[in-house]
Amino acid sequence: MSVRTSTIAALREALRPWKRRLAGLVAVWAGIALLSAALGLQPDVPGLLAILVAVALIVWQVLDHTAPQHLTVWPLVDSELGSQGRGNDFRVANLAGRLQAADTRGEGRESLVHDLHLQLQVLIRERLFAKHGIIAEEEPKWAQGVTPPDLWDLLVGLPPTDLYRPQRLDPILRRIEQW
Repeated sequence: MSVRTSTIAALREALRPWKRRLAGLVAVWAGIALLSAALGLQPDVPGLLAILVAVALIVWQVLDHTAPQHLTVWPLVDSELGSQGRGNDFRVANLAGRLQAADTRGEGRESLVHDLHLQLQVLIRERLFAKHGIIAEEEPKWAQGVTPPDLWDLLVGLPPTDLYRPQRLDPILRRIEQW
């Protein structure tokens, strides 16, 4: 029974944002049907419902796709693999080890700078699309106009050779977060 209750709970959670929309649709439908019946008309109640559902679906589709996009948030923990502590994701631990090795021992600096640069470019592109709906490669002039200059240089230019250093990487990450 626990699988069934968890499925029902997941279904309720998925439908939670739709409760208000469906309640509003039913209220409008009932209101129009009652008003037209009070005026002495003979409303086609099922036909009225079909029209209202079609119009509501179109309006909801437009509203959902023109609303501001939420920023991508990546959890630091794989819920199936790790415990619930922060930073248990092997990718984070691997990156931390590589950063420390490059900074203190000089190991793998070039490949780390390349990998970091690629990941930062992905983050900047995602943030650009989430905030402005712009794909940098398709609309470079618009993208350059809304992207902070330091991030734009990082997106289209070569990475700094000391990108692996915390003093260099930390301001870039903070700028991406604050943008």
